[in-house]
Amino acid sequence: MDEVCELRAGASVRSSVTGPIPLLKPRNVADGWLTENPDGISEAVAAGLSSYRLTAGDIVCVRTGGIGRRAMVSSEQDGWIFGNGIIRLRPGDAIDSSYLNHYLGHAVVRDWIERNSSGTAVPSINLNTLAAMPVALPPLEVQRSIGQVLDALNEKIQVYEQIQRTTAQLRDALLPLLMSGTTTVAEQ
Repeated sequence: MDEVCELRAGASVRSSVTGPIPLLKPRNVADGWLTENPDGISEAVAAGLSSYRLTAGDIVCVRTGGIGRRAMVSSEQDGWIFGNGIIRLRPGDAIDSSYLNHYLGHAVVRDWIERNSSGTAVPSINLNTLAAMPVALPPLEVQRSIGQVLDALNEKIQVYEQIQRTTAQLRDALLPLLMSGTTTVAEQ
């Protein structure tokens, strides 16, 4: 991995610090994308953490606890700070960011990460172990094609998950109205 990416462990930031600059923590890393509403830190604190700023195309991996979770940083998250519990991978010219993000989600790769993690109660992976991970590198054009196909499928997954959440909210809102008789269902 360290031959195709620059790796860096996240910054340690006091949890009492708050502000407008988003601070990425492991809980904000879903399976392939970043969740909204991260904690924030002040601009003054962020100024001292410039080497921990994320750039669109970076890949972030959870280092402790939910190892194996990873996400690609989008342009909306450009400039966020990544905190402790996160390892940032900054892909070089030989690897496509999207390909790397999906590669890290491959079952074989996730298994490698789990087998090479330390800790029993709270599994973790350190920077050196992740740096030593082998990476399959097809030609760059093939990587880009793979990334594009899998990104398109991820977009569809996100849309369907939003439909599921919205439908569940609608059901939950209608349930008490229908059960109380406040709202009735028209006969078909």
